[in-house]
Parts: sequence; structure tokens; C-alpha cells
Amino acid sequence: MEQKKSSGGKRLRPIELSYQPVFDIHLNMAIDYEISMRINDRVMGVMLPEQFVPVAEKSNQICQLGLWAIEECCEAIGRCEAREADINTIIMWVSIKHISKKNFVPQVMKILNKYSVKPDRFCFNINQSILEAVKDQVIANIKQLRELGFKVSIDDLGLEYTSLSNLGQYEVDYVGIHASLIEDILENERTQNMIQGIIDFCKKIEVETRVDGIDSEEKAEMLKKLGFVNAKAITCINKLPILSKVNSIPKGTYLRYYFFL
Repeated sequence: MEQKKSSGGKRLRPIELSYQPVFDIHLNMAIDYEISMRINDRVMGVMLPEQFVPVAEKSNQICQLGLWAIEECCEAIGRCEAREADINTIIMWVSIKHISKKNFVPQVMKILNKYSVKPDRFCFNINQSILEAVKDQVIANIKQLRELGFKVSIDDLGLEYTSLSNLGQYEVDYVGIHASLIEDILENERTQNMIQGIIDFCKKIEVETRVDGIDSEEKAEMLKKLGFVNAKAITCINKLPILSKVNSIPKGTYLRYYFFL
């Protein structure tokens, strides 16, 4: 069947929403789940967020996309609870453009109230580019979110050069360190010292640290020694004995949303 087109000739592209476990590397188990989005289109193939999110932001569809994802996550939480599945927090990316809106928090609360989901089941991820300049509305929204019980994190630290000087302006719960910063952590003492410095700095401002990109048990052990608690694996979980206990959302959970591209 041919895909429908908008009046401007753009096609409806299906967006899949899937879940990736976040592990406590001391407890050796999945404690949270981070959602990821991708387009899996029969014409254009697989497209990652960095390819379609800028389009969604320019066309002002990014807020609709974010609200859809929150609603689908609320439904997923309900399904898991009905099956007595163990799920703690869903971590989801939120666009800076969306969280900068004055009505962001009321819109989110309206959805959670609809499904009787408590705010502490969500952690909103904001890209590290927010540190380039302090945004008053974002600060106000983060404060309100945390007062309501949501968790907030700044993600992808290290993906681009960013000063940590503004981090103290944002009262967040977590900072996520990008996988590129730990690529050579096993053999490079300077990398180890840099990561240790980030952990120590975050401890001083009472912010927890998370890291992406564990691709070996050796890296997991090294990060444990440096003081990390939470980590997200990027390789097949079954290949990492230390990160093998996935005990929550069933595999193959995909949800779909369509938008014009």
C-alpha cells in the first residue's frame, strides 16, 4: 500500500519507540529504561533521531512528538504493572525547544493524570548543549518538574566541547557522560583522571553521574572503581555477564507514531 502524502507532498513516516536498559553496575541489574526513537521506513530505511529530529523541530512537530512519547510510555507502564513486571523509571529525551515552553509542565501533568502515573516514574533527558547558555524558562521548568517528583538529567556530556561552569545553574539529578569519553579508559590514565574529575565535581554539586557505552566487562569494572553506579550498555547484553539481568519491559516492545517528513 502506498504511503499517504500531505498536501505539500511529504510522506507519513513511522517512528518506532523502543526501550534500552540502564544498569546499576554494583547491583548487576537493570534498574531503569531509556527510550529511543527511530524511523523505520520502507522507502528511506532506518533513520536515527539526529536525522529526523531537526526536521521535526523546524516544522514545529517536536512538541507533538514528545507528548506522544510520554503518553505511550504511560501506557507501557500500565501494561507492565498489569503483568507484574518490575519497572522503575523511564528515561526519555526531551527537546530543548519543547522544555523551553511555558506550557510544558502542564501538558505533561495532564497526560500523567490521565493514566494515573506518578511523576517519579519519569526522568527527562536534556542535551548538554543547554549548558552553552542559561535559559531562564528551562531553569523554571526544571525546578517545577523536580518539585512535582520528576527526575531531570543533562545528557551526552563530552559529545561536544562544553564548559561545566553553567552546570550548577541547572538543579538536575543526573549527568550522562557520552560513550566517546570512555573509549580508551582502560589504557589511558589521563582519561581515567578526567572521568574521575567529572565524578568528583558532580558529587560536590550533588549530581549523580551516568555513563553510556560500556562494551566490555573490563570497562564496567573500571567504572565501578571510579565511582559510577549507573551505566547503559551498547553491545549485546548477553555478552556482558556483569550486565545480564534484564528484568522488566519485555523484548520487542515497539510503539509507532507518524509524522510528515
